[in-house]
Amino acid sequence: MRAMMARRSMENGNITPHRKKGRRSRQVWACLVCTILVVLPRIDSFGQPIEPEKPAIFVQSELIRADEKRDDAFVRGAASKYPSREAGSRALSGQGWALLRAGKQDLAVENFYRAWLLHPENYQVYWGSGAILAQRGKLLDAIEQLDTARELIDDPKETAALLLDAATINSTYAAGLPRDRQLERARYFVKANQCFTESLENDPGHAASWRAWALSLYEQERYSEAAIKAERAQELNAEPFPSDFLRDLKNKVAE
Repeated sequence: MRAMMARRSMENGNITPHRKKGRRSRQVWACLVCTILVVLPRIDSFGQPIEPEKPAIFVQSELIRADEKRDDAFVRGAASKYPSREAGSRALSGQGWALLRAGKQDLAVENFYRAWLLHPENYQVYWGSGAILAQRGKLLDAIEQLDTARELIDDPKETAALLLDAATINSTYAAGLPRDRQLERARYFVKANQCFTESLENDPGHAASWRAWALSLYEQERYSEAAIKAERAQELNAEPFPSDFLRDLKNKVAE
């Protein structure tokens, strides 16, 4: 679900490749894009702030403006509304995803931010902020947030989808780099491949991961491997590939 949300959230982003590419490569790059969302007090208990172990991305990336009085008032009110800060954080992050799917990004940011105020170790907070940052074209910030989400995730059912989003954003960032930055391109493609591998180790039947990996490997010019992944994606009834992709991939393999 989250991986699908991240894919849709990036469709209207303002990310553009920094290098000239052929028609097919541009189409694959665009499909990759579509395949993928401060120092404030951490609340140790309702109304008792302590310094956060890691700064949240919200204020640093200007996703939201901090307001101490507003935040304190929210935390005090949450004490009577939710049975625990963890329960409140889960509820708010769930609302954040629903708002993001509905295209209400600013309201989604507010919900994820409040979820973070209540429980900074909620992995959904960082996953959600990463999806939003990716939609806004801030891929490096998004990668940082998804890395944190990967460290904190405690729900095995969501792990494959989170790793898919991390892989896709790393791959998209690498694909947008110019050819003269080969080492950096390689570093992010390696990280993407590691995330794809972990995603499928977690859930070998995760069709979306097979499909996205095929697209990424095409961009890496690893055509034979891409063909294997694409075949597996089709066997699992993944979303169809872009028009002419399979034909062009077959031609690349035969060259």
